[in-house]
Amino acid sequence: MLWEYADGTLASFAQFNANSAPANAKGALAEFRGTEGTLYLTHNKIEIVPEPVRTDEIPALDPRDRAGSARQGRATTQAADKAFTMTGATDTSAHARNFLDCVKSRKPCTCPPEVGHRSTTTTLLGNLAYDRGHELIWDGEAERFSNDEEANQLLSYEYRAPWKLP
Repeated sequence: MLWEYADGTLASFAQFNANSAPANAKGALAEFRGTEGTLYLTHNKIEIVPEPVRTDEIPALDPRDRAGSARQGRATTQAADKAFTMTGATDTSAHARNFLDCVKSRKPCTCPPEVGHRSTTTTLLGNLAYDRGHELIWDGEAERFSNDEEANQLLSYEYRAPWKLP
């Protein structure tokens, strides 16, 4: 599913192979495949597995010379980068505690609300585009879709009294 920001930047949910890693080999919740490796994402772990990268040039071959392509032999490869694994906690109680402490003290939070908002925007917009079944154009300044008023209605909800946004 694809959506476009008002400035012309595109973002999409897609499924395609950019390398030779087997599909969901790690049983991850999400995997991102690049030409130099695969990033596997689970609830509490990020793992980057490098992909062998061809280091020698691939010459253009004459399609009539099938024997020539067989004579090329094996490609020279090297790992794109070192593997990387980072494990974290799925428990969010430390963030909640930090937020409550900062409400009292008026100090900045470990994760400021703006960072949390911006870090989830892309996935939430992608889910809306997927649910709507068509491309959505997002105006980041206005934080609204410019091509789907019904999708804009899904950006907020009615709060219980007496709570309201200004």
